[in-house]
Amino acid sequence: MLASFKRSCFVRQHMQFDKFVDQWLTDYRARGKTVYCRTGCAGCCTLAVHAAFPEAAAIAGHLDQQQTTRLSAYIGRLKQALPTVNDLKSYLKSHRQTIGPCPFLETREHCSVYPVRPLSCRALLSTRPADWCTVDFSDLDKWDKQAYESSLDRQVVAWPTHFVAATQVFGHALEDQLLETMLEQKGWALTGNLAAMVWLEQKHQLNHRGMMTTPQLRDILTTEGFDHDFLLRLVT
Repeated sequence: MLASFKRSCFVRQHMQFDKFVDQWLTDYRARGKTVYCRTGCAGCCTLAVHAAFPEAAAIAGHLDQQQTTRLSAYIGRLKQALPTVNDLKSYLKSHRQTIGPCPFLETREHCSVYPVRPLSCRALLSTRPADWCTVDFSDLDKWDKQAYESSLDRQVVAWPTHFVAATQVFGHALEDQLLETMLEQKGWALTGNLAAMVWLEQKHQLNHRGMMTTPQLRDILTTEGFDHDFLLRLVT
């Protein structure tokens, strides 16, 4: 059952990751370096937030009415935007232009699901001031791009971004472990847009329908209009 999977593997993965990040930050700051992520800084929450399904299922079980209302509004905008998305770049850009930020971001730029936020959120650490986290680099001229790139520490960042590479690499490895465990236990694994998976879990109870088959899940994704190349990835 996925419920026991969440209590063991899922929680353990997050604890392991947080311990890794704490040590990495200690070492980085000891070298006189700065990570600019702070309470109230929500630039990364305007991106397309990625997760593994067990992480989304955990969040789905703890939403109040206000959070559910914001989630439903987000899903409405998402469904309207998807037909216009033709490539990954337009999918990512649509979140800042039309869909809006993560629905679990509160009005005061506070993450309302912070204790159970996914690995992708935990892994995104900024080596530049917060303003850079909302810059659309396609809008920068050649000289601004060169100045930005020359300011980055290539030994630390996931080039050409200013986000820490080591935490993202470790986060991806732990997420792969989550997906492998899910494949073993359920015969399928789902990854992709966090809000979409939370909404699917709330509506269809994927986590509580026993051994749902892959064809059954594919039918749900198709019916909901979520069988989109850049939204969700079904692994079998």
